Amino acid sequence: MELKKQKDTFIISGSLTYKSLPKLLELKKKENIKSIDIKNAALDTSAALFFLDLKEEDNIDIFTTDKQDRLFDIVKSNKKKSVYNVQKKSFFYKVGLFSYNKAYEIFLFLEFIGEIFVNIFKYIKNPKKLRFKAVVNDIERMGIGAIPIITIISFLIGVVISYHGSIKLKQFGANIFIVDLVGISVVREFGPLIVAILLAGRSSSSYTAQIGIMKVTEEVDVIETMGLHPFDVLVIPKILSMVVSLPILTILADIMGILGGLVVAYASLDITPYDFITRLNHAVGIKTFIAGMIKTPFFAFLVATIGSFKGFRTKKNVDSIGNNVTISVVDSIFAVIVADALFSILFSWAGI
Repeated sequence: MELKKQKDTFIISGSLTYKSLPKLLELKKKENIKSIDIKNAALDTSAALFFLDLKEEDNIDIFTTDKQDRLFDIVKSNKKKSVYNVQKKSFFYKVGLFSYNKAYEIFLFLEFIGEIFVNIFKYIKNPKKLRFKAVVNDIERMGIGAIPIITIISFLIGVVISYHGSIKLKQFGANIFIVDLVGISVVREFGPLIVAILLAGRSSSSYTAQIGIMKVTEEVDVIETMGLHPFDVLVIPKILSMVVSLPILTILADIMGILGGLVVAYASLDITPYDFITRLNHAVGIKTFIAGMIKTPFFAFLVATIGSFKGFRTKKNVDSIGNNVTISVVDSIFAVIVADALFSILFSWAGI
Protein backbone atom coordinates (compact mmCIF):
# COMPACT_ATOMS: atom_id res chain seq x y z
CA MET A 1 0.00 0.00 0.00
CA GLU A 2 1.37 3.39 -1.07
CA LEU A 3 -0.12 6.73 -0.07
CA LYS A 4 0.32 10.15 -1.72
CA LYS A 5 -1.46 13.44 -1.33
CA GLN A 6 -2.26 15.95 -4.07
CA LYS A 7 -4.05 19.03 -2.77
CA ASP A 8 -7.15 17.68 -0.99
CA THR A 9 -7.08 14.24 -2.60
CA PHE A 10 -5.32 11.19 -1.21
CA ILE A 11 -4.01 8.80 -3.87
CA ILE A 12 -3.72 5.20 -2.72
CA SER A 13 -2.08 2.52 -4.82
CA GLY A 14 -0.92 -1.04 -4.37
CA SER A 15 -2.70 -4.02 -2.92
CA LEU A 16 -5.48 -3.20 -0.46
CA THR A 17 -6.65 -6.23 1.51
CA TYR A 18 -7.89 -6.92 5.03
CA LYS A 19 -4.27 -6.58 6.17
CA SER A 20 -4.34 -2.93 5.07
CA LEU A 21 -7.39 -2.05 7.17
CA PRO A 22 -5.44 -0.98 10.31
CA LYS A 23 -3.46 1.57 8.25
CA LEU A 24 -6.62 2.79 6.53
CA LEU A 25 -8.39 3.21 9.87
CA GLU A 26 -5.42 5.20 11.21
CA LEU A 27 -5.58 7.39 8.12
CA LYS A 28 -9.29 7.97 8.64
CA LYS A 29 -8.73 9.02 12.26
CA LYS A 30 -5.72 11.27 11.77
CA GLU A 31 -6.51 13.12 8.54
CA ASN A 32 -9.38 15.34 7.46
CA ILE A 33 -10.17 13.49 4.23
CA LYS A 34 -12.35 15.01 1.50
CA SER A 35 -11.58 12.70 -1.45
CA ILE A 36 -9.63 9.51 -2.19
CA ASP A 37 -8.35 8.15 -5.49
CA ILE A 38 -8.00 4.35 -5.56
CA LYS A 39 -7.93 3.79 -9.33
CA ASN A 40 -4.44 2.31 -9.16
CA ALA A 41 -5.25 0.03 -6.21
CA ALA A 42 -6.25 -3.63 -6.18
CA LEU A 43 -9.12 -4.23 -3.69
CA ASP A 44 -10.53 -7.21 -1.93
CA THR A 45 -14.06 -7.22 -0.52
CA SER A 46 -13.00 -6.04 2.95
CA ALA A 47 -11.25 -2.97 1.50
CA ALA A 48 -14.19 -2.37 -0.84
CA LEU A 49 -16.55 -2.45 2.15
CA PHE A 50 -14.33 0.07 3.96
CA PHE A 51 -14.33 2.55 1.08
CA LEU A 52 -18.05 2.01 0.50
CA ASP A 53 -18.71 3.03 4.11
CA LEU A 54 -16.52 6.12 3.64
CA LYS A 55 -18.53 7.07 0.60
CA GLU A 56 -22.00 6.47 2.05
CA GLU A 57 -21.60 7.32 5.72
CA ASP A 58 -18.78 9.90 5.77
CA ASN A 59 -19.63 11.54 2.40
CA ILE A 60 -16.08 11.20 1.13
CA ASP A 61 -15.60 11.25 -2.66
CA ILE A 62 -14.05 7.97 -3.87
CA PHE A 63 -12.54 7.96 -7.40
CA THR A 64 -12.74 4.45 -8.81
CA THR A 65 -12.55 2.48 -12.06
CA ASP A 66 -15.48 0.68 -13.69
CA LYS A 67 -14.15 -2.64 -12.42
CA GLN A 68 -14.00 -1.28 -8.88
CA ASP A 69 -17.54 0.12 -9.21
CA ARG A 70 -18.80 -3.37 -10.12
CA LEU A 71 -17.07 -4.73 -7.01
CA PHE A 72 -18.70 -1.99 -4.97
CA ASP A 73 -22.12 -2.96 -6.38
CA ILE A 74 -21.56 -6.62 -5.44
CA VAL A 75 -20.45 -5.70 -1.90
CA LYS A 76 -23.35 -3.27 -1.50
CA SER A 77 -25.92 -5.84 -2.61
CA ASN A 78 -24.62 -8.36 -0.08
CA LYS A 79 -24.04 -5.91 2.73
CA LYS A 80 -26.23 -6.51 5.77
CA LYS A 81 -27.06 -3.67 8.05
CA SER A 82 -26.15 -4.44 11.64
CA VAL A 83 -28.62 -3.43 14.28
CA TYR A 84 -27.04 -2.88 17.65
CA ASN A 85 -29.02 -2.90 20.84
CA VAL A 86 -27.45 -0.06 22.74
CA GLN A 87 -30.14 0.23 25.35
CA LYS A 88 -28.74 0.30 28.85
CA LYS A 89 -29.92 -2.60 30.97
CA SER A 90 -32.02 -1.47 33.90
CA PHE A 91 -31.26 -2.30 37.51
CA PHE A 92 -34.30 -4.60 37.75
CA TYR A 93 -33.24 -6.43 34.60
CA LYS A 94 -29.81 -7.14 36.07
CA VAL A 95 -31.32 -8.26 39.38
CA GLY A 96 -33.78 -10.52 37.56
CA LEU A 97 -31.08 -12.04 35.36
CA PHE A 98 -28.81 -12.63 38.37
CA SER A 99 -31.68 -14.22 40.32
CA TYR A 100 -32.60 -16.46 37.40
CA ASN A 101 -29.01 -17.64 36.93
CA LYS A 102 -28.63 -18.36 40.64
CA ALA A 103 -31.96 -20.20 40.81
CA TYR A 104 -30.98 -22.31 37.81
CA GLU A 105 -27.61 -23.09 39.36
CA ILE A 106 -29.27 -24.11 42.63
CA PHE A 107 -31.54 -26.43 40.63
CA LEU A 108 -28.50 -28.02 38.96
CA PHE A 109 -26.77 -28.33 42.35
CA LEU A 110 -29.78 -30.13 43.85
CA GLU A 111 -29.79 -32.43 40.83
CA PHE A 112 -26.07 -33.06 41.44
CA ILE A 113 -26.74 -33.91 45.11
CA GLY A 114 -29.51 -36.31 44.06
CA GLU A 115 -27.13 -38.15 41.77
CA ILE A 116 -24.59 -38.35 44.60
CA PHE A 117 -27.11 -40.03 46.91
CA VAL A 118 -28.08 -42.47 44.16
CA ASN A 119 -24.41 -43.50 43.88
CA ILE A 120 -24.01 -43.68 47.67
CA PHE A 121 -26.95 -46.09 47.94
CA LYS A 122 -25.32 -48.15 45.21
CA TYR A 123 -22.18 -48.47 47.34
CA ILE A 124 -24.23 -49.35 50.41
CA LYS A 125 -25.64 -52.32 48.51
CA ASN A 126 -22.23 -53.32 47.16
CA PRO A 127 -19.33 -51.83 49.22
CA LYS A 128 -16.74 -53.71 47.16
CA LYS A 129 -17.23 -51.24 44.29
CA LEU A 130 -15.98 -48.36 46.43
CA ARG A 131 -12.49 -47.12 45.54
CA PHE A 132 -10.93 -47.37 49.01
CA LYS A 133 -7.46 -46.54 47.70
CA ALA A 134 -8.70 -43.24 46.24
CA VAL A 135 -10.42 -42.42 49.55
CA VAL A 136 -7.26 -43.12 51.57
CA ASN A 137 -5.09 -41.11 49.18
CA ASP A 138 -7.44 -38.14 49.43
CA ILE A 139 -7.50 -38.38 53.25
CA GLU A 140 -3.71 -38.23 53.23
CA ARG A 141 -3.57 -35.32 50.77
CA MET A 142 -6.47 -33.18 52.01
CA GLY A 143 -6.68 -34.32 55.64
CA ILE A 144 -3.19 -34.99 56.91
CA GLY A 145 -1.76 -32.29 54.67
CA ALA A 146 -3.98 -29.71 56.37
CA ILE A 147 -2.77 -30.48 59.91
CA PRO A 148 -0.01 -27.82 60.11
CA ILE A 149 -2.17 -24.87 59.03
CA ILE A 150 -5.14 -25.97 61.14
CA THR A 151 -2.90 -26.46 64.20
CA ILE A 152 -1.42 -22.96 63.93
CA ILE A 153 -4.68 -21.15 63.11
CA SER A 154 -6.64 -22.91 65.87
CA PHE A 155 -3.97 -22.15 68.46
CA LEU A 156 -3.99 -18.48 67.47
CA ILE A 157 -7.80 -18.36 67.58
CA GLY A 158 -7.67 -19.63 71.15
CA VAL A 159 -5.02 -17.05 72.01
CA VAL A 160 -7.06 -14.18 70.54
CA ILE A 161 -10.31 -15.21 72.27
CA SER A 162 -8.57 -15.67 75.61
CA TYR A 163 -6.59 -12.43 75.36
CA HIS A 164 -9.58 -10.21 74.51
CA GLY A 165 -11.75 -11.97 77.08
CA SER A 166 -9.17 -11.58 79.82
CA ILE A 167 -9.19 -7.78 79.48
CA LYS A 168 -12.85 -7.53 80.51
CA LEU A 169 -12.86 -10.41 83.00
CA LYS A 170 -10.00 -8.81 84.96
CA GLN A 171 -12.17 -5.76 85.60
CA PHE A 172 -14.84 -7.86 87.33
CA GLY A 173 -12.50 -10.28 89.10
CA ALA A 174 -13.96 -13.20 87.13
CA ASN A 175 -10.67 -14.57 85.81
CA ILE A 176 -11.68 -18.21 86.02
CA PHE A 177 -14.56 -17.71 83.57
CA ILE A 178 -12.02 -17.35 80.79
CA VAL A 179 -12.09 -21.16 80.71
CA ASP A 180 -15.82 -21.14 79.99
CA LEU A 181 -15.40 -18.51 77.30
CA VAL A 182 -12.59 -20.30 75.48
CA GLY A 183 -13.86 -23.84 75.98
CA ILE A 184 -17.46 -23.33 74.86
CA SER A 185 -16.70 -20.94 71.98
CA VAL A 186 -13.93 -23.12 70.54
CA VAL A 187 -15.58 -26.53 70.97
CA ARG A 188 -19.09 -25.48 69.96
CA GLU A 189 -18.45 -22.90 67.23
CA PHE A 190 -14.94 -21.84 66.27
CA GLY A 191 -13.36 -25.28 66.02
CA PRO A 192 -15.75 -26.78 63.44
CA LEU A 193 -16.24 -23.47 61.63
CA ILE A 194 -12.56 -22.59 61.25
CA VAL A 195 -11.67 -26.09 60.02
CA ALA A 196 -14.54 -26.06 57.51
CA ILE A 197 -13.54 -22.61 56.20
CA LEU A 198 -9.88 -23.61 55.88
CA LEU A 199 -10.79 -26.78 54.00
CA ALA A 200 -13.18 -24.78 51.82
CA GLY A 201 -10.25 -22.63 50.72
CA ARG A 202 -7.76 -25.50 50.56
CA SER A 203 -9.69 -28.56 49.40
CA SER A 204 -12.77 -27.23 47.63
CA SER A 205 -10.62 -25.15 45.28
CA SER A 206 -8.37 -28.17 44.68
CA TYR A 207 -11.34 -30.37 43.76
CA THR A 208 -12.67 -27.75 41.35
CA ALA A 209 -9.28 -27.25 39.69
CA GLN A 210 -8.63 -30.99 39.39
CA ILE A 211 -11.98 -31.84 37.81
CA GLY A 212 -11.93 -28.66 35.70
CA ILE A 213 -8.53 -29.48 34.21
CA MET A 214 -9.69 -33.04 33.54
CA LYS A 215 -12.65 -31.59 31.61
CA VAL A 216 -10.38 -29.31 29.60
CA THR A 217 -8.01 -32.18 28.76
CA GLU A 218 -11.04 -34.42 28.07
CA GLU A 219 -10.00 -36.95 30.72
CA VAL A 220 -13.60 -37.00 32.00
CA ASP A 221 -14.71 -38.11 28.53
CA VAL A 222 -12.05 -40.83 28.61
CA ILE A 223 -13.41 -42.09 31.95
CA GLU A 224 -16.90 -42.34 30.45
CA THR A 225 -15.50 -44.05 27.34
CA MET A 226 -13.91 -46.69 29.58
CA GLY A 227 -17.39 -47.50 30.92
CA LEU A 228 -16.86 -45.83 34.31
CA HIS A 229 -19.09 -43.21 35.90
CA PRO A 230 -17.23 -39.94 36.70
CA PHE A 231 -18.98 -39.81 40.08
CA ASP A 232 -17.47 -43.16 41.05
CA VAL A 233 -13.96 -41.97 40.23
CA LEU A 234 -13.99 -38.24 41.01
CA VAL A 235 -16.80 -37.35 43.42
CA ILE A 236 -17.70 -40.12 45.89
CA PRO A 237 -14.10 -40.72 47.09
CA LYS A 238 -13.66 -36.99 47.71
CA ILE A 239 -16.87 -36.72 49.72
CA LEU A 240 -16.08 -39.77 51.86
CA SER A 241 -12.52 -38.64 52.54
CA MET A 242 -13.77 -35.18 53.55
CA VAL A 243 -16.46 -36.64 55.83
CA VAL A 244 -13.74 -38.71 57.56
CA SER A 245 -11.09 -35.97 57.70
CA LEU A 246 -13.06 -32.93 58.87
CA PRO A 247 -14.32 -34.36 62.23
CA ILE A 248 -10.82 -35.58 63.12
CA LEU A 249 -9.31 -32.21 62.22
CA THR A 250 -12.02 -30.50 64.26
CA ILE A 251 -10.97 -32.45 67.37
CA LEU A 252 -7.39 -31.34 66.73
CA ALA A 253 -8.57 -27.74 66.29
CA ASP A 254 -10.51 -27.92 69.58
CA ILE A 255 -7.44 -29.15 71.43
CA MET A 256 -5.15 -26.51 69.96
CA GLY A 257 -7.68 -23.70 70.52
CA ILE A 258 -8.07 -24.67 74.18
CA LEU A 259 -4.29 -24.94 74.49
CA GLY A 260 -3.94 -21.39 73.16
CA GLY A 261 -6.48 -20.21 75.73
CA LEU A 262 -4.62 -22.07 78.48
CA VAL A 263 -1.33 -20.35 77.60
CA VAL A 264 -2.86 -16.86 77.70
CA ALA A 265 -4.84 -17.64 80.88
CA TYR A 266 -1.65 -18.72 82.62
CA ALA A 267 0.33 -15.72 81.34
CA SER A 268 -2.29 -12.99 81.82
CA LEU A 269 -4.64 -14.21 84.55
CA ASP A 270 -2.35 -16.43 86.65
CA ILE A 271 -4.61 -19.44 86.16
CA THR A 272 -2.56 -22.62 86.48
CA PRO A 273 -2.95 -25.40 83.91
CA TYR A 274 -4.43 -27.64 86.65
CA ASP A 275 -7.11 -25.07 87.53
CA PHE A 276 -7.79 -24.47 83.83
CA ILE A 277 -8.33 -28.17 83.08
CA THR A 278 -10.40 -28.71 86.25
CA ARG A 279 -12.70 -25.83 85.33
CA LEU A 280 -12.82 -27.05 81.73
CA ASN A 281 -14.34 -30.35 82.84
CA HIS A 282 -17.25 -28.45 84.40
CA ALA A 283 -17.60 -25.78 81.70
CA VAL A 284 -17.60 -27.99 78.61
CA GLY A 285 -20.05 -30.86 78.84
CA ILE A 286 -20.68 -33.72 76.48
CA LYS A 287 -23.63 -31.83 74.94
CA THR A 288 -21.36 -28.95 73.96
CA PHE A 289 -18.88 -31.32 72.35
CA ILE A 290 -21.60 -33.21 70.45
CA ALA A 291 -23.18 -29.92 69.33
CA GLY A 292 -19.88 -28.98 67.72
CA MET A 293 -19.08 -32.39 66.25
CA ILE A 294 -22.53 -33.12 64.83
CA LYS A 295 -22.08 -30.24 62.36
CA THR A 296 -18.81 -31.48 60.91
CA PRO A 297 -20.15 -34.18 58.53
CA PHE A 298 -22.58 -31.68 57.04
CA PHE A 299 -19.81 -29.10 56.60
CA ALA A 300 -17.62 -31.75 54.98
CA PHE A 301 -20.38 -32.79 52.60
CA LEU A 302 -21.02 -29.19 51.54
CA VAL A 303 -17.33 -28.39 50.97
CA ALA A 304 -16.63 -31.52 48.90
CA THR A 305 -19.90 -31.39 46.96
CA ILE A 306 -19.63 -27.71 46.00
CA GLY A 307 -15.99 -28.15 44.95
CA SER A 308 -16.86 -31.14 42.76
CA PHE A 309 -19.99 -29.47 41.35
CA LYS A 310 -18.07 -26.37 40.27
CA GLY A 311 -15.45 -28.60 38.67
CA PHE A 312 -18.07 -30.25 36.47
CA ARG A 313 -19.53 -26.82 35.65
CA THR A 314 -16.18 -25.74 34.20
CA LYS A 315 -16.15 -25.06 30.48
CA LYS A 316 -13.31 -26.22 28.26
CA ASN A 317 -11.12 -23.12 28.61
CA VAL A 318 -8.55 -21.86 31.10
CA ASP A 319 -10.48 -18.74 32.15
CA SER A 320 -13.43 -20.87 33.22
CA ILE A 321 -11.19 -22.91 35.53
CA GLY A 322 -9.96 -19.79 37.34
CA ASN A 323 -13.47 -18.36 37.68
CA ASN A 324 -14.98 -21.58 38.99
CA VAL A 325 -12.15 -22.14 41.47
CA THR A 326 -12.79 -18.69 42.93
CA ILE A 327 -16.56 -19.20 42.99
CA SER A 328 -16.25 -22.64 44.60
CA VAL A 329 -14.27 -21.20 47.52
CA VAL A 330 -16.73 -18.35 48.03
CA ASP A 331 -19.79 -20.59 47.73
CA SER A 332 -18.31 -23.22 50.05
CA ILE A 333 -17.55 -20.67 52.77
CA PHE A 334 -20.98 -19.08 52.34
CA ALA A 335 -22.71 -22.49 52.54
CA VAL A 336 -20.75 -23.45 55.66
CA ILE A 337 -21.64 -20.22 57.46
CA VAL A 338 -25.32 -20.52 56.49
CA ALA A 339 -25.36 -24.15 57.68
CA ASP A 340 -23.73 -23.10 60.97
CA ALA A 341 -26.40 -20.44 61.47
CA LEU A 342 -29.14 -22.98 60.80
CA PHE A 343 -27.60 -25.39 63.32
CA SER A 344 -27.48 -22.60 65.91
CA ILE A 345 -31.20 -21.96 65.44
CA LEU A 346 -31.94 -25.69 65.57
CA PHE A 347 -29.91 -26.15 68.76
CA SER A 348 -31.64 -23.17 70.31
CA TRP A 349 -35.05 -24.72 69.60
CA ALA A 350 -33.84 -28.06 70.98
CA GLY A 351 -32.47 -26.41 74.11
CA ILE A 352 -28.91 -27.63 73.53
